[in-house]
Amino acid sequence: MGIVGSHLTRNLRRFNVVGRTERVIDKEKPTRAPLHKADAERIKQMIKDDPKMKEELLNKSSVHEGNLKDVYVTSTGDLPDVYTGSKAKLPKNREQVFASGFLMEEPTDVPKGRYTLTQIVQCISDHHGDKNQFTAEILAKKINIDVKTMENILKYYRVFDIHIPDKSVIEKQTSSPKQALLSIFNSLKDDLMLEKPTKKPKAIEKD
Repeated sequence: MGIVGSHLTRNLRRFNVVGRTERVIDKEKPTRAPLHKADAERIKQMIKDDPKMKEELLNKSSVHEGNLKDVYVTSTGDLPDVYTGSKAKLPKNREQVFASGFLMEEPTDVPKGRYTLTQIVQCISDHHGDKNQFTAEILAKKINIDVKTMENILKYYRVFDIHIPDKSVIEKQTSSPKQALLSIFNSLKDDLMLEKPTKKPKAIEKD
């Protein structure tokens, strides 16, 4: 019943909504929004205490209307500088330039026990390039971190390596698909017995 009721009330609210909206817009004086109950009671009490206030609220004051017509603001001259005490100017080139290749700004002052992404990637790369020269102790001392932490980093993390094969290997890989197709075709040819000669039909003897 709740779904049916909500559907019915929604259709009633939407009934002739365009016509009702146009009637409200065409009014010369819009309808004032209702006052809060407490405000309405306060105004009613004020009018009761001072009957002349009702006449002042209903009648337009010519003095106040004239004062509103005389109030205006003029502006002359150029736009004043709001930040007069600042001499800093906005940069013309707002392109972000990062010193590292990780598209992020890295701190210049690194506290002891901390490290940047560039530093740790360089340590991993040096260690896997020459493990005898760049040991965990030497790399930990280089960037001022704990040796155990450096050992775990070198054990569980690795940078990507690019291996470019020789030209002979590439040529061998490109020629192998052709050989594979030929071998498959030959095997199918043997299975289907395409090369076996067909028998000639026998001649029919006439009486």
